[in-house]
Amino acid sequence: MTAVPTAQEQIAFILKLQRLFSEGEFSATYKFALLLALAELAVEYGDDSGAALSLPMAKVGEKFAELYWRQVPPYSSGLADTVGETLHQNKGSVVAIMRPLRQLHALSHGQWSQVRALSVWPACLKAICQTVHGMPLKHLQVLGGQLDPFLYTYPCPPDRVVLNAGVAFNLRRYQELVQQLAKAGWLEHVRSNKLNRVILGMRDDLETFMFGSARADLSEVAKVLDPLQQQCCFYCQQPIKGKAQVDHFIPWSRYPRDTAHNFVLAHAACNRSKRDMLAAKSHLERWLAHLSRHGDEQGVLLAQFGFVSDQRCSLSVAEWAYRGGVQAQAFVWNCGGEVEQIEHAYLSLF
Repeated sequence: MTAVPTAQEQIAFILKLQRLFSEGEFSATYKFALLLALAELAVEYGDDSGAALSLPMAKVGEKFAELYWRQVPPYSSGLADTVGETLHQNKGSVVAIMRPLRQLHALSHGQWSQVRALSVWPACLKAICQTVHGMPLKHLQVLGGQLDPFLYTYPCPPDRVVLNAGVAFNLRRYQELVQQLAKAGWLEHVRSNKLNRVILGMRDDLETFMFGSARADLSEVAKVLDPLQQQCCFYCQQPIKGKAQVDHFIPWSRYPRDTAHNFVLAHAACNRSKRDMLAAKSHLERWLAHLSRHGDEQGVLLAQFGFVSDQRCSLSVAEWAYRGGVQAQAFVWNCGGEVEQIEHAYLSLF
């Protein structure tokens, strides 16, 4: 029977991650993307049992591609003496993953949600998976010149990656830490690349370009949500008069990914009061009921604007976030300045 990692084993895992960033060789940004991909997939498909997690290579490749998607178009700082070009992800030629991604980007007009419908998607995904299998999967766990397979056993079979016992648990438990470390490392790698100096100049909006939320279309999100919520604030249930705000029900700070089913429409005051907190039980019950009634329609409508529509994924992320809140004995937001401590009973709603 698999056991949940002990406190000492969790600390050992974090120290290994620290070694990975300090001792690992990063000639390209692939390793950062792979670590982010495995961490997100652990949330979306794993659990907290401590068991090993088998991930199809197709899922790993798809997540890997999604992480690079925002970086396919040229970056333009708009500053004098700079040029608009695709960012360099290594010290030499364009990384292999960009070739299929550029083809997909052009054919889908930049809409990630439309990629899977393209006839070339299977061939492009196969090429991406081969790149992931042959490069970052092989080299990610090399510490101090030696292979240390603490995340997964390597060589991997061509069709899957099996996370070792305890790894999915740790990636879920320390998701925010993994996100911060990997994204900070990825940003520094791009900034320090001499080939990018003529592109970046002195401007400091690189993080938003590489990882930011696709918030330009939130006005369209509001138009979709307004009739589904009967023109009422999701949280206080009072009519919305004037401009409403689109809120991430599971806060962006906890899981920085836009998905169609995680959006709700709220009064500006309610949105400000909630901040980056999880919502109280009554709100969670309402959100789950809303998805039961309107989830299919909301997903279809918002997919048209490029948002990923996967209700199962959104529910898995929500359960993960609330389970983490229970484990941390966190407080959740009810209304205004009123908060309450989360209870284990919240998890029974899932």
